[in-house]
Amino acid sequence: MMEYYGGWQKMIVQIWLYLSLSLLIIARALGSQQFTAQPENTTTTQNSTVVLQCEVKNRQGTLQWTRNRLGLGTVRALPGFPRYSMVGGTNTIGGDTIEEYNLKIVDVQLEDDGEYRCQVTATEQTQGIITNKITLNVQLPPDAPQMGDMSTIAVIQGSPTNVSCQANNGKPGAEITWYQEGVRITHNVFSRTMTKANKRADTLSVVTIVASKEDAGKKIECRANNPALRQPYKAHAILDVQYPPSLTMAHNISRQIREYDYVRFTCTGTANPYNIQWKWLHDGVVIAGSNQNYLDIPSIKRDFHQSRITCEGSNAVGSTRANEILHIQYGPRFIGAPQHVAVDLGDPATLVCNAEGNPEPNILWTKQDYYNPISTSPSLHIPEVEARDLGTYICTATSLVAGFHEVSREILLLQKGPPKILSNKNQYAATGASAKLECLVRSVPAPTKIKWERNNVEIVYAKSGRYSETEDPLADGVKHMLQIIQVQESDFGQYNCSVENARGSDLITITLLEKDILPLSYIIGGIVGGVALIFLIVIVFVIYHRYKASDSDSYAETDSNTEIKKREKTESPSDFTKSTLMDQWRQDLNFHCPTDYEDLYGQKGKQQCTVSTVESTDSNCNEPKLNSSGYGTLTSDNYINAYDHHNGGPLFSDYVHRTDEALPAERFENGYNTYGTSSFRSASRTDFTNPDYTDPYSSRLPPADVNTAKLATTV
Repeated sequence: MMEYYGGWQKMIVQIWLYLSLSLLIIARALGSQQFTAQPENTTTTQNSTVVLQCEVKNRQGTLQWTRNRLGLGTVRALPGFPRYSMVGGTNTIGGDTIEEYNLKIVDVQLEDDGEYRCQVTATEQTQGIITNKITLNVQLPPDAPQMGDMSTIAVIQGSPTNVSCQANNGKPGAEITWYQEGVRITHNVFSRTMTKANKRADTLSVVTIVASKEDAGKKIECRANNPALRQPYKAHAILDVQYPPSLTMAHNISRQIREYDYVRFTCTGTANPYNIQWKWLHDGVVIAGSNQNYLDIPSIKRDFHQSRITCEGSNAVGSTRANEILHIQYGPRFIGAPQHVAVDLGDPATLVCNAEGNPEPNILWTKQDYYNPISTSPSLHIPEVEARDLGTYICTATSLVAGFHEVSREILLLQKGPPKILSNKNQYAATGASAKLECLVRSVPAPTKIKWERNNVEIVYAKSGRYSETEDPLADGVKHMLQIIQVQESDFGQYNCSVENARGSDLITITLLEKDILPLSYIIGGIVGGVALIFLIVIVFVIYHRYKASDSDSYAETDSNTEIKKREKTESPSDFTKSTLMDQWRQDLNFHCPTDYEDLYGQKGKQQCTVSTVESTDSNCNEPKLNSSGYGTLTSDNYINAYDHHNGGPLFSDYVHRTDEALPAERFENGYNTYGTSSFRSASRTDFTNPDYTDPYSSRLPPADVNTAKLATTV
């Protein structure tokens, strides 16, 4: 029973205690200090004024503001912070006292940026109170944006180029926007803001542009803005669009270029920067010394046809090339060597004439001494060769463009046969000098073997030491030379040259004879005498003209002299003069046409008749044989008589090979051994009246007057 009673007693005591405590708390609450207005987050700008609210009802403790947990002071004037103060009044509403302790900050600076609280300390009767943490955000304008130190920005044409703009020390960091000629750029823009320890921020913005030539000189602008600015800051630059040379190539010829033209190629165009370095190339190969914007070719050749001329211009940005494929007009030209053809009679033959030109030339075939065209095709085909087809054919290539010369070449159609040697039997050399023995071979087909013998023993060149051979191919044979170094007395004598081909062989014996050499002293004496003679003639000429001039000055012309001179001028040549001229021509003609002569091979023959207009005569001295053009014709019989003096045989062709050396007398027809008419001042002859002298032209000329003839020859 006692235990039951004790439990209820404890319960009642506890309830009483709880009620007393609750009543105390309520009493304190109804009469305790509390905030009626608290500060809020605030954003302001530098140099502005800001007020943070703090109102307290029934304040019992001490009130102060804290900044970043640092107390600012309890006195309203806040003496440690000259720009800070606690402002406000005191009001009583319904028995409660309401006090204002607003924090006023004037000329706000960055150091004012931070966390603020208003708090009241506790007392014995009441607890301390504190407001929520608020932030004062102080905004600062950025520095003026920068786009570099230059007023122009170099960008590369067609190449992505980054242009940057930086605005520093903003709070918050500046927002940068881009404009080109007032138009907002929204693509390819990248910005980054970096906040520093002092709460300021630097902003970097980059725009990527791909400029064209049209953008040159345009203004690109960046604008930096943040809440601390009423108007954004601006910076701009002018675009300097740089690009490699843009070239145009031309030349000075208005028509199509022709061979041998003076051609100047010129490169023009634009570039930025314009310090262009020039270079010219021909088919990709640099032309030495070509460092100007022009290239001169004084005489362009056909080799430039279809070749490429390149002009290259370079600057700091890059290089550009301009090309031109040349089309050169040029006259005809033969390709390769003449292709002579050797056949047997009855075989077909094709003569080829390969010629090039631009435009392609026309081809015309003719046969030597016949002017009628045969063909206009590059190939002349003869189905079955006859003897009259043999000979020399002329292939002529003519350009379609006026101003180019035609070209011609000879193509020989030869008959195959045994070889023939056409060299002189007597050849000469001087002792101590080098000797060259010529073995001129006419051979179709080409010779298979040519052999030199000395004393009927074949010469072995490797063992001889002084003998060597050379060979020059000809159209219808070969010129074979035996060379002897430092000729000795024992080297003079006979040498055999033999030749073979598929159709036969031939042999000739050549005699090497010693050549007389005029002594050096004679040569020097002759030169000195000639110089002295010329000097003497000059002196006589000068003296003569001097005396003649003096005589003319002293001569007084009389009436009778004047009359004589008039008669001399008006009278025609006398019969004496006519007779003198005719006699002179007659005596010259008789002198060159003797009655007896030694023929070409040392035999007596009949009178040789030669007149300058006669091309050929027969053995009986009849009238010359003339062809259709009025000129003498070299017949095959004459050809054989002139050339085949040691062996008979058929004629290969009517082609006569011409060499640079003088041909022997036996290689020419009698009718070609003519002499020119002598001068009237040639030496006179005294045998005109020789009764044994037979004049074949006496029937055609007047009788010669010996006296007048002598007078004529001494004029």
